[in-house]
Amino acid sequence: YRLRLKRLYAYLTWPDGGIGWLPFALVVAIREARRDRPDVIYSTSTPQGGHLAALVTNRITGIPWVADFRDEWAADAFRADQPRTLARLAKHAERAITSHASRVVVAADYFQLEGLPVDDPRRVVIVNGVDEADLPETAEPPSDRFVLSYVGTIYGIRDPSPALRALARLVARGDVDGDRVEVRLVGSMWLEGFAAPAGLRVIQTGYVDHARAVREMCSASALLLYVPGASLAPSGKLFEYLASGRPILCLAGDANLASRLVREWSAGVVADPHDEGAIEDALLALWHRWQGRGLPHQADVRSRTLDRFSRRATAERLSEVFEEALG
Repeated sequence: YRLRLKRLYAYLTWPDGGIGWLPFALVVAIREARRDRPDVIYSTSTPQGGHLAALVTNRITGIPWVADFRDEWAADAFRADQPRTLARLAKHAERAITSHASRVVVAADYFQLEGLPVDDPRRVVIVNGVDEADLPETAEPPSDRFVLSYVGTIYGIRDPSPALRALARLVARGDVDGDRVEVRLVGSMWLEGFAAPAGLRVIQTGYVDHARAVREMCSASALLLYVPGASLAPSGKLFEYLASGRPILCLAGDANLASRLVREWSAGVVADPHDEGAIEDALLALWHRWQGRGLPHQADVRSRTLDRFSRRATAERLSEVFEEALG
């Protein structure tokens, strides 16, 4: 009975739970497009209903259209349990969007969209980036202890426990001085029964606002980024991590953008997220560097990040996409 209700709810709320909003959005979009005749229509998702409203508006008015996917839709692994009919419908709708849009923006190079191969000249990658104004003017890590900070919600597949266990073993063996180590988990904890490893000082802040989260990044000795090996999503906080100038302990697969950037820019150390021996080695390398030189601020990494991934840089690229759509 519950399964039937769940299926019924999925049908009634397709594509994204905002079906009640879609008809009103469509009416307003067509009215405004006819009245003001904008140069370009721009839609972004989620919700996917925004693209559907833009699709109909584009077909009626003929105004060039840029569709921006900040998340995957038909290929989204989190929708794998939806009814097959709705999965097929999502593919057809996504193909219609990518077929008629003048340009299609994606938030990551690995996105798979129906009807839009990776070499399609209309496809443009614009990542989430970082706002330089969010970075605090003054924030320094403490000199008397090594602070490893994980900033973000902990849940399900985003569980940095392998790093905590590896660090606890290093402390237990005496390879790392536990009295001079502090782990900070900054953000919501959605794992039931979570317990920090014995012998390791772990501080959980709970939810904090964005300004506090960025200050925590800039005040850490090193930052912990954990992404399951099968995931290509680098995490939106990657760019703030890089812009903070603090070294990153990047636990992600080799194909992940986070691993690629940390390696290419020497922005920290990388290890397989499922190999706790490799994680120990990476942690020990950071510990020794901290003991030797104190892990100085990485100004070059910060500069490269802001050059490529600042909100200003990504906004400039989006404005170019609008011009290309007009052309």
